Amino acid sequence: RVDRQGNVEVLAVFPDELVSTANIKELVGCPAGPPDICGLPELMPAQAVPTSVAIGPDGYYYVGELKGFPAPAEESRIWKVAPNASSAECGSSPDCVLVFDGGFTSIIDLTFGPDGSLYVAELDEASWAAVEILQAPTGGTINACDVATLICGEVAAGIPILTAITFGKDGTLWATRNALIPGQAEVFEVS
Repeated sequence: RVDRQGNVEVLAVFPDELVSTANIKELVGCPAGPPDICGLPELMPAQAVPTSVAIGPDGYYYVGELKGFPAPAEESRIWKVAPNASSAECGSSPDCVLVFDGGFTSIIDLTFGPDGSLYVAELDEASWAAVEILQAPTGGTINACDVATLICGEVAAGIPILTAITFGKDGTLWATRNALIPGQAEVFEVS
């Protein structure tokens, strides 16, 4: 956040997490794949990479992350940060708590819908590494999640290189696809 004097204030600090290397090993074709990948331990720390922020109906910031290398599947989390937080250590401060502990792959965007649900955009079900390193995407997914019950339902799947979602004034859900491919980016209505 930036105060009135233009100073940047850190609201929250997101922790690394010990994650499985199985996804990256599968993507590169281990055991026959590159030895530097196939020789990785079963678990290793991955950086939390906050990619999206949405302000909830409760006034809190909801922050989605994708995981850095080794690009695990189903390990991206969603955090809830208090609007008055200041340098909160996520996971150990009451000002930054975990809402969804995994279950998502490479979260790229969040938005709250007119129904009060949190809509979660995943870049690709095989992870960002499938898109950016291997150039073999499988398609992204949009989920609608009730932050009170922690129940999510799939809204759309198989979206090539999904990078953003938003709602129009009329309540229509819009998304982008192929946004990382020059000349092929599109904005489309999610039906």
